[in-house]
Amino acid sequence: LTNFESHHTESTKQRSLYFKIALFRWVNTAVVISIITDFEKTLSDEQGLISQIYALFFAEIVTTNAIQLADIGGHISRHFSAPRAKSQDAMNLSFQGSEVQLAERYTNMTKILLLALWYCSIFPSALFLCAVALFINYYTDRFSLMRTWKRMPHLGPKISIFSRRYFFPAAATAMAVMSSYYWASFPFDNICVNEDETVGESLSGTWLVDPFDDGDNETLSVNASSPVHFHCRQDFFRFHKNASSKIDERFPFIADNQPEGSEWMTEDQDSVTEIWGWVAVGFLCLFAIVIATGCCGRFLCAPGYRPRGEDQGINFSDVPSISSYIPQVDSPIFSYPLVAASTKNIHDELFSWDDPERPYEYYDLSKDAEYLMEGIADLSEGAFSQVVHWPPPKREQAQI
Repeated sequence: LTNFESHHTESTKQRSLYFKIALFRWVNTAVVISIITDFEKTLSDEQGLISQIYALFFAEIVTTNAIQLADIGGHISRHFSAPRAKSQDAMNLSFQGSEVQLAERYTNMTKILLLALWYCSIFPSALFLCAVALFINYYTDRFSLMRTWKRMPHLGPKISIFSRRYFFPAAATAMAVMSSYYWASFPFDNICVNEDETVGESLSGTWLVDPFDDGDNETLSVNASSPVHFHCRQDFFRFHKNASSKIDERFPFIADNQPEGSEWMTEDQDSVTEIWGWVAVGFLCLFAIVIATGCCGRFLCAPGYRPRGEDQGINFSDVPSISSYIPQVDSPIFSYPLVAASTKNIHDELFSWDDPERPYEYYDLSKDAEYLMEGIADLSEGAFSQVVHWPPPKREQAQI
């Protein structure tokens, strides 16, 4: 989908890709698990929510990194395909390494962090596992960057700015809302107590029950003075709207919004949920302000250019590492990208890559087009981007 979009730089393309991948991964790792897990099995040892969270962190710490370090496809390409290549270009392609997207690596980090913040209230160990996963991922990515990954294009800070400006407020808001929800939903058994009514003599005694319908019977002793327990719904996300009110009373997740006659919160739980509920409301308001400010700054009142830093007295053309934006197309056949512009007016220093065996004209697509479409005048000027370089006159350095 991103390849069909029009982006003027690789940084904006990666930012768009980051948003799509992040949204998909956040939903798959955090939201979907909360939806499909049975509410009453949230704290269960088997097939419960916590066991699934632990499995996800185990995969991020062990399985994913082990597969990345093994680099099976890269070893096959370097040690099997490369010696059997029929040309130098084909051999060079076998040694390029695995292609990686910076947006994908950013979303992998944010996914782990979001997973920890989403479930930290019922699984505090998630914060520790998150730190371990990020620590291991850092050194694994560092190794892959130097050893096995294909060289990535030069990118600006757009992804990091976008992630810092929108992801972290969104993650903090999700933590506040979900912590409020889990504190309010405890103990996740959908059982309420009616203190005003007792069991009576008819149900007193010792009973053999199968609470989970799995054949594992348990012995339960009931006294005549025991209060009556009945089924109720403690899941705020699955409450039915109050028919007598036009307002949905499920949010914030506080004691006052419990269904009438089916209250289950203790006094301490009431106090905690009161704090968390209004904190979640505050975070939602702040996040809405962040989104509104970002949209306003982008579309309505975008500031103009503001220079940063000071003039160091160094000509841009004198910097050895300079490069320019030149339209290029990656090809699975050539070791270097194909240039989608005429190279006759582009200085060699402006390219970010260098082929030691061939000149840049060898990768010039405009020459191929002129050969294939012979007879059509000015094809390169009309069909390809125009990149021209005017070298500035050399200025003498100021005496210090």
